[in-house]
Amino acid sequence: MARKVNLIDTTIRDGQQSLWATRMTTAMMYPMLPVMDRVGYDAVECLGTAAMDSCVRYLKENPWERLRILRENITRTPMQMISICQGFSVGKSLVPDDMLELFFLRCAAGGIKRFFLMDGLNDIRNFEVPVRAAHKAGALAVNAVVYSISPVHTDEHFAEKFKELVEMGSDVLVLKDPNGILTPERVRTLVPAIKAISGGRPVYCHSHCITGLGPATNLEAVKYGAEVVWTASRALANGSSLPATSSMARDLKRAGYDIDLDMEGIMKIEEHFFAVAKRHGKPIGKPAEYDPSFYKHQMPGGMISNFRAQMAQLGLENRIEEVFEEIPAVREDLGWALMVTPFSQVIGTQAALNVLYGRYKVTLSEVDQLLLGRYGKTPGPVNQNLLDSVVKRTGKQPITERPGALVDPVVERFRRENGPFPSDEEMLLEYLFMPDHLKALRAAGPMQLEDPVSSGPLADLVREVAKRKDVKHFHLAM
Repeated sequence: MARKVNLIDTTIRDGQQSLWATRMTTAMMYPMLPVMDRVGYDAVECLGTAAMDSCVRYLKENPWERLRILRENITRTPMQMISICQGFSVGKSLVPDDMLELFFLRCAAGGIKRFFLMDGLNDIRNFEVPVRAAHKAGALAVNAVVYSISPVHTDEHFAEKFKELVEMGSDVLVLKDPNGILTPERVRTLVPAIKAISGGRPVYCHSHCITGLGPATNLEAVKYGAEVVWTASRALANGSSLPATSSMARDLKRAGYDIDLDMEGIMKIEEHFFAVAKRHGKPIGKPAEYDPSFYKHQMPGGMISNFRAQMAQLGLENRIEEVFEEIPAVREDLGWALMVTPFSQVIGTQAALNVLYGRYKVTLSEVDQLLLGRYGKTPGPVNQNLLDSVVKRTGKQPITERPGALVDPVVERFRRENGPFPSDEEMLLEYLFMPDHLKALRAAGPMQLEDPVSSGPLADLVREVAKRKDVKHFHLAM
């Protein structure tokens, strides 16, 4: 009997985050939510802290209202969200334990059944609060160890981290590759090592396509025991995103696995998002060319385009290769911290500062905090001379405890000083976002569920005719 393998669809979370800068409105996804629900996915990954941030800052949509709409339209398939363990991925990188727990509990109350959790240092202590909150709410803790390449990131290191996740109470173990640097060869040793210590827990694989190897890595991971992989609908797949759902399902079927998914539904979803991309001028994902430099600097695909643009704005595009060369040195000084949120931005910026002004002549405050252990324990030892200079300059001593345990509770004080609030969701918005962002959100009024650009073949025809200057009127016979 063929072994069953399933997919997690992340079109409206990681797909749009990787390729559309997290600018997909609720109206763009709304018509396909019931279709996604009936395809038969292992889960629909529909939300993340970066998406919630984009809702408020750029789209002027209330993320709690989006979650309500998602819950009303996705009723059979588990809804999944992603989050870093210590806080809100943009803006609030270390949220007090009590506020953090409340955030996860309210997400669960809004319909999230699975929390896809990760930590930028793979410090498993930082999973404590979100795992506790997930289980308190009856949700699954889908816990990831982030893959990286360095002298300390050995198979033994990863196995130990997964063992700690098992002891933490993880429900699912995920080998997460946001940088697209995991290879089929490495999977052959890593996945069996994870399976050996999983205690029967499911093992999933999450691999991006930045170097073009995502589909091959997924297939090899499944061959060696992974039960589920992540994909996105074709318009929002490939490039810096995930493998395409339709081709991944096809390739798994050809390999002899049982893929029990509604392929007609998958094709309908594809057609919809291709049409949305065309109407709104959004980019379409394309297979990436193999680029071995990614295995050295390991910069995430979603960051590298923005980083190039920022360097160009400063007139420094001719020095970006120097920055890429500097990144591994900065990572080594910072204990081989991972090139993932929020540390990829910290490491990339510090590397640029080193190239421009000399090594550590100018340093980020976040680098100081990382060296002092204020984000957690780094995978390897930090540069002792650099740490000594930070201690001397700041007068602060490094910590060895879980960082969140040293932050005072804030919920009751925040309620008292800033309330009353109509709901905990509104209080969380007030805590996480600047007043100007919330003022603009509320001024925007109720969320619109009709795509502001009309959709469908008829609308497309009308737009094309409107481009013709020689056409003054036309008659459509139905």
